[in-house]
Amino acid sequence: MSYRKSSLFSCLAIPAFSCLLFASCTSAGPSVADGDDNGDAGGQGCLAVNAPCDATVPCCDGLTCQSGICTDVNECALGTDNCDANAACTNTADSFTCACNAGYSGDGVTCTDVNDCALGTDNCDPNAACTNTAGSFTCACNAGYSGDGVTCTDNDECALATDNCDANAACTNTAGSFTCACNAGYSGDGVTCTDVDECAATANCDVNATCTNTAGSYTCACNLGYSGDGATCTEIDECAPNPCQNDGTCTDGLSSYSCECLPTYEGTSCEACEGSLADCNGRTSDGCEVNLQSDASHCSACDSACAAGEICSNGGCQDPPSGQVPGTPTSVSAPHNPLAPAVADVNKDGELDILVANAESGSSTTPSGSLSVFHGNGDATVQPELYTTGAPLSSNAVVAVDVNGDGWLDAVTVDGQTNLPTSNGSISVYRNLGPSAPGTFGAPTSFTTGTPGSVHLCAADFDLDGVADIATTSVTLNQVSVIMGTGGGSFGAPTLISIAATGGVQSTIACRDLNGDGSSDLVVTSPGSARLSILLNQGNGSFAAPAAYTNSANGQTAGIAFGDADGDGKLDILSNGAAGRYLFFFRGNGDGTFASGVQSTASSSAIANSALGVVASDFNGDGKLDAYILVTTSSGGVRPMTGNGNGTFVAGPVVSTGTSPGLNAIAVADLDADGYDDLVLTNGGSGTLTVIPNGL
Repeated sequence: MSYRKSSLFSCLAIPAFSCLLFASCTSAGPSVADGDDNGDAGGQGCLAVNAPCDATVPCCDGLTCQSGICTDVNECALGTDNCDANAACTNTADSFTCACNAGYSGDGVTCTDVNDCALGTDNCDPNAACTNTAGSFTCACNAGYSGDGVTCTDNDECALATDNCDANAACTNTAGSFTCACNAGYSGDGVTCTDVDECAATANCDVNATCTNTAGSYTCACNLGYSGDGATCTEIDECAPNPCQNDGTCTDGLSSYSCECLPTYEGTSCEACEGSLADCNGRTSDGCEVNLQSDASHCSACDSACAAGEICSNGGCQDPPSGQVPGTPTSVSAPHNPLAPAVADVNKDGELDILVANAESGSSTTPSGSLSVFHGNGDATVQPELYTTGAPLSSNAVVAVDVNGDGWLDAVTVDGQTNLPTSNGSISVYRNLGPSAPGTFGAPTSFTTGTPGSVHLCAADFDLDGVADIATTSVTLNQVSVIMGTGGGSFGAPTLISIAATGGVQSTIACRDLNGDGSSDLVVTSPGSARLSILLNQGNGSFAAPAAYTNSANGQTAGIAFGDADGDGKLDILSNGAAGRYLFFFRGNGDGTFASGVQSTASSSAIANSALGVVASDFNGDGKLDAYILVTTSSGGVRPMTGNGNGTFVAGPVVSTGTSPGLNAIAVADLDADGYDDLVLTNGGSGTLTVIPNGL
């Protein structure tokens, strides 16, 4: 904008120096020159530029008298213009102009700031932020970009490591920013990532593998007994190849195997012979056939022979003793009124165990029987008693036999009471729990004998059907009861066979093949008639009529033992009798017939004895059959009867067991596997089980 300069009042009457002081004065009249360029007023009302000052004529508007001439006033310099503060003042001849500065708009007197950012007239980068300022603007690159605002370049935060992603996340650069994503195996928003426990949910390990969580992942490892990569695991067959030696049978387990050894072998892999046995001929077919403790041809070592006439005892050669050499008796508690023992390996550990039938109560109102088991340690000592109740009457005797064909020996007791003449006896079957608890027994199942007063029993497969059968004696009605097994541990109805004068609690029964036909026959003693009765098996489980054999002294016959007493190679029968005075020898003919009993004196006077009162073996190693007779005096003991090899015997002094008031029954077995049989005795009166080891 331009402006006309004018005076505030006329200076015609004011001296020239006065006009100099009032540069803005204007005349009331026209401010024009006279047109002749001589600087005079020409008769006009004011002086033009460069006109000499005249005291009577003022300078025209916008001029001031300086240095004697009328000069133009610079209003812009003097600040007398009225331009806006945001405008530029430009002096002109006699005036000035106002123009708004860049960034402002208006007439110069009034200027308004122009918002370049809003109008889009800025030159900021598309990725920059424009900020309006007074008369201008600024550009600043947005977050994620760098530059001067006019030019902005995307920042790669992932490469610059200026992102805030978790260490277990992947950073992805984006235009002006970045994203974070948790790595596989982690969960979260990418800024914070937490390890995922795949084992808790998503792992694909095999069911037979163990999952282990790791940082961001997991591992699978097949469990012990399995092989594979963990995702797929296959059970390892530890039986391939067969680790069992000496023809043992291998059973695969989980990370294990078990070997069922042939008889006489032992060890985890059936690699050794039992105890002091040895396989001196190197043939698996006949097992460990030599006992190095007692074999004179292999004493202490294979092919280490003793001199002629010597025996091997405890692995050393010596002359045989003239009599029997019983060791020191050892007794353990058997608190359930033990009546009779039996010896067998019922837990398959290669050591013989002892079963005992107990007469818990002989009461007519509360009769009961039970079974005790003492596992052997292999050294003629036993472990603490295992005890099972449940027999309906007093249990008088026991046998170990596999009644159900599972390969584990079960226990069968005969139960009966002479004070209950109208109550039939029973057999109680205690099943061996087998692999789950070897050598322990479940509650019994009972089967009737069909006759009262059942006291003794034996077991055999009478009908050759592969199933065990049982025979018992009735001392009340002079009968034998034959009970055939039906399989699975069950038994059928009994068959009763009468035998004259069988009565008496000392009437014993035994099962043995007497004539070599492969079928078990029956031997029964008849104490009241002083005789031995033989019932030959007809090959189908039925029996011929009893054949009776008396003894020469007409003395009582009670216990039964077998062996070759006269060295003729044929089976003979021994029985004690006549109140302990004699040992009777019934010579066998090899065809199931026998000669009458011939006595050897055991005592000069009668001594009460009991039904299972005699056992036979070569107790002194001289190759001749010896015997022990049970003595049931108040002190209790056994009497050795040393065989002469011709059916006669020499009595020795009674060996006391130290228990009282007397013994009930006797059994024989090699409990310490030294090659010489030991004695097992029960004593119901003192509640003890006694072992007398052989002293050889």
